Amino acid sequence: MTNLVIPGLEPEPPAKEWGRLAIIFGVLLVLIAIPLLRWRHYESQRPTLAEIRVVAATERNPVFREGVLTVGPEERVSLAIALRLEYPGKESRWLAPVDRLELDGSLVDHVQAESWPEPDRTARTFWFTLESPFLGGTLDAENAQAKLAARPFLAPELGHAFLAQGEPSFHALDGINLGDTLLPVEAGTYRVYARVEVVADEGSSRPLFTATSLGADHLHDPAMVRISRALKATFTGIHPAAGHLFRLPGFEPTSGSDWNPGEACSRLVATSSRTFAATAVTGNCAADNLDLTPLGRFSVTDSAVTSTLRWQTDVRPGDLLKQGDHWVVVVSDDGNGILDGPDLVAHSWRRPPSIMPLASALDETPVEVEVFRINGP
Repeated sequence: MTNLVIPGLEPEPPAKEWGRLAIIFGVLLVLIAIPLLRWRHYESQRPTLAEIRVVAATERNPVFREGVLTVGPEERVSLAIALRLEYPGKESRWLAPVDRLELDGSLVDHVQAESWPEPDRTARTFWFTLESPFLGGTLDAENAQAKLAARPFLAPELGHAFLAQGEPSFHALDGINLGDTLLPVEAGTYRVYARVEVVADEGSSRPLFTATSLGADHLHDPAMVRISRALKATFTGIHPAAGHLFRLPGFEPTSGSDWNPGEACSRLVATSSRTFAATAVTGNCAADNLDLTPLGRFSVTDSAVTSTLRWQTDVRPGDLLKQGDHWVVVVSDDGNGILDGPDLVAHSWRRPPSIMPLASALDETPVEVEVFRINGP
């Protein structure tokens, strides 16, 4: 049977049909490729996290910067993270949640922001303190390096933002009781370390980028943020610089040890009983040549401190007590006018510096305690 062909409806040649299919397929490819190319271009232009630095400021010194910051007893410190972001084909930019930022000695033009610049990615900060896990004891040539080495302690109280929530606590104390008679003291030195992770969303546990600040191997780097707070003037007779030694471990050298407590004290790494006492009465760690005048003696037993020394007449704030190698600084009278057990003293004896009652600070032996006053103004 012969197929009838209706005029005007003749079938198209095969080549023409294939051409039309190719055009349709090409259009579909373009429609698919355009968003894919746009996505790849967007992804290729995303910033990456290249570096972070910890910076600090106070109301008196409002420019956020790295390095050592010595503050007064009532001066509050703000801690923040500065992030250096790299953009493909462009110069890197600094981002920080602060108004004024100084890095490497110069003010930095930066993006002021409190979060990662992309809405589909999140940056979270993990704050740490750098502390020695050993609170004190004795040091010799074999264990000094290990006991003085700092390590990071997570400080969750600072939050997870670029701007820390306040100042860190003393974390090396966890699980250890230093005594129930300690007087709370807002003073001391601390160092801060941080790690920033960038994730695809808030619930992600796998970071896209990670960067850390100067850590435990850089304690003495000039850029390491080290905050040292002085002691309040209410502690009459105690030099405010003694406050810088609080929160540091307290060690005593063993016989024949080559450990230098004065150097450790001046670098604010650790203190000893004698270097703390020297700082409390002179303002510096040099403890070898103190010019002292003897004032008297008293006895201590397991039941009481037996003394006839009278306040202001025989003893006053800033005088020194010596029990063996243990040095104690007299702080204040409890009100009865006699140097006895309830009076407050400051000392560091194989533990971080503290202020506590005299009876709690002294040991039962040696029984005899000598009293001295430093000469000079």
